[in-house]
Amino acid sequence: MHPTETIDFHLRWGWAKLARAYSGEAERRGIPLAYVFVLLHTERGGTPSTKLGPKMGMEPTSLSRTLKGMEAMGLIERRKDAANRRTVRVFLTPQGVDARREARDLVVGVNQRLRRHLGDATFDRLLGDLRRLNEVLDDSTQLFPAPTP
Repeated sequence: MHPTETIDFHLRWGWAKLARAYSGEAERRGIPLAYVFVLLHTERGGTPSTKLGPKMGMEPTSLSRTLKGMEAMGLIERRKDAANRRTVRVFLTPQGVDARREARDLVVGVNQRLRRHLGDATFDRLLGDLRRLNEVLDDSTQLFPAPTP
């Protein structure tokens, strides 16, 4: 099988191009791309920092570095959870809320441009197929069943 005939090739290749598009747009708005995803995944009531990484596919070390940078820029603050002092929650500051609006506009804009270029039917089908792929990958037993003795 040639690499271009595999799903992973096209996902990695497509993500690299999409990330460049997002990065360029984020740079024009003064927000690093990694910050965009944290801004969009931080809930109003705060989000446990341990839940942010998996939502974005980010390793703990990278997430920690990203959160430190965002904190230094005044976009977020970290607070211990009132119910469980071992849990740290990430909250957006007022400046972070403004940056979140910019991040949302960025993502919506890129998706609108993709929809225009691909057409509604192709865009919707691709989105549905990617959702289904993620469902299958979430239940890895579908792909990699346990060996029978």
